[in-house]
Amino acid sequence: MGNSKIKNDLANLINNKKFLNAVVIALILAFVLLAISFLSTTRKKDTKESLSTNVSNSNSLEEGAKNTIDNYEENEKQELTKLLGTIENVGQVEVMIYFKTGEVKVPAIEESIQEAVTEETDSQGGKRSTTQQTGGSKVVMSGDSGKNEPYILQVNKPEINGVLIVAEGATSAKVKYDIQVAVSSLYGISLDKVNVYPMKN
Repeated sequence: MGNSKIKNDLANLINNKKFLNAVVIALILAFVLLAISFLSTTRKKDTKESLSTNVSNSNSLEEGAKNTIDNYEENEKQELTKLLGTIENVGQVEVMIYFKTGEVKVPAIEESIQEAVTEETDSQGGKRSTTQQTGGSKVVMSGDSGKNEPYILQVNKPEINGVLIVAEGATSAKVKYDIQVAVSSLYGISLDKVNVYPMKN
């Protein structure tokens, strides 16, 4: 008796449309919740990976810029030392260059201007025209080899603020002046920014 009653109750439940609808709705809700949970976890992972990639790219760019400036400074010192050493009576030379700014990269800029003209007529037949301009500019990006970076039009080398030179022949006023004129002409800086001192014996 007990078994047949349970079977009848189950059969009634299965045949009951309200019960079946409730079960279907519960299954759909469970599936939707699982899908949302999975998607949000994936997005969090992608965001974390993207942030860590951006930070590492930023660090590598800063490091690359510093290395470029250091290399430029070292090359300039070596070239200037070599050049000054070839001037008559200058002798041995030590050079120190002071930079006002770092290397400046000039990106390509795209400018867009939009103009909208509005004409209004009032109740007495008078007309009024309004012109409104909106514009903006954005940096042009280039996507070479999978990297999305600004398109650089030109690179301005670091600006030199002053030069300090210690030379063996700088005890002579003529040699000192020759060095000042040569460096001033070479870097386009004024004579007062080129300091020349005699080397200690």
